[in-house]
Amino acid sequence: MAKAQPKTALANQNAEIGITKAQKAAIILASLSAETASAIVEDISDAQLRAFASAFSELKSVPPQLLQAVAGEFVSEIQGPSGDLAGGIDEARRVFGALAEEDRLDRIFSDLGGGGADSTWIRLGELDDKTIAEYIQAERMPVAATILSKLGIEKTASVLNCAEPDFSKDILLEMARKGQPSEAAVREIARAVEEDLLTVKPGAPAAGNAGALVGEIINFLPAEKRDAFLEYLQETDKEVGAEARKSVITFEELHQRIPAAAAPALLREIEHDVLLAAIRYGEANAQETVDFLLSNISKRMAEQYREELAEMGEVKQQQGEDAQRSFISTLRKMNRDGDIELIPLPETEDGEEGEESE
Repeated sequence: MAKAQPKTALANQNAEIGITKAQKAAIILASLSAETASAIVEDISDAQLRAFASAFSELKSVPPQLLQAVAGEFVSEIQGPSGDLAGGIDEARRVFGALAEEDRLDRIFSDLGGGGADSTWIRLGELDDKTIAEYIQAERMPVAATILSKLGIEKTASVLNCAEPDFSKDILLEMARKGQPSEAAVREIARAVEEDLLTVKPGAPAAGNAGALVGEIINFLPAEKRDAFLEYLQETDKEVGAEARKSVITFEELHQRIPAAAAPALLREIEHDVLLAAIRYGEANAQETVDFLLSNISKRMAEQYREELAEMGEVKQQQGEDAQRSFISTLRKMNRDGDIELIPLPETEDGEEGEESE
């Protein structure tokens, strides 16, 4: 076997050729046998495969000397200074770090002892809501609040929907009032969760104002529970309640929260069946929003929607609320991406935000 070239020589050669890292990876993949390459392709994502294909298509040709140089660099990269292939958890993570996303690495290496606290929260987030709810209700409030803060917003709302109402109210208040625990405390809690609850599975943290975070969590609860939680927060801690209320976006008040010109873009992003269910249910709980949406799109589209709505049967509460929450989720994403700017709720006389006065 030919001896690998020194890295400096390879770097100079690659610089002269103008080859990118992605193209090197594509060359290695393309040079493998069909059987070996297909086994690799089977385990990589469409996005990664698309990147390989794009990189390879940019190469006019791959002469033998270029193939040899890339292969030599690949060998030298995975070999240690002694020429032996290095081992160990850190080296394994370094090598595979070029092949997978960080969250995927955490998931894989958690089973090998190298995942850390992050992979604990990732796998916890894939447990069923009831299991997590039962677990956190047996923990002290600060511990339970830390665990929930590491889950996604929608997941946290689903978990609280399974928990006792009084516990859910208290834990939301705890999350809004308390600051972030130390990294050492988070690691200890993660270790306890790992030992007490997990075997294998995947969530992610949310940042920002705690009251606003609580508001986003509440937004994914059924309307009755959402309103009850908001009322409780506003009565218990006026400041927290006000921050939470600012972050809640309901379908009922949508006609106040988005500019008229944004309606067509928003409706285009909603799945058709979800859109129809949300509007059909809105005819019972949010007629002003329905009128607002249909009056700010083209006349042809509005007529088409009205015809389809007239042919629909009754939308049950659960289906309607699910559709409206999905509608709001899309709006939140468009707001985060800068596609739609939300209008703040008008303030009431006591300084709190509320419905527009007639």
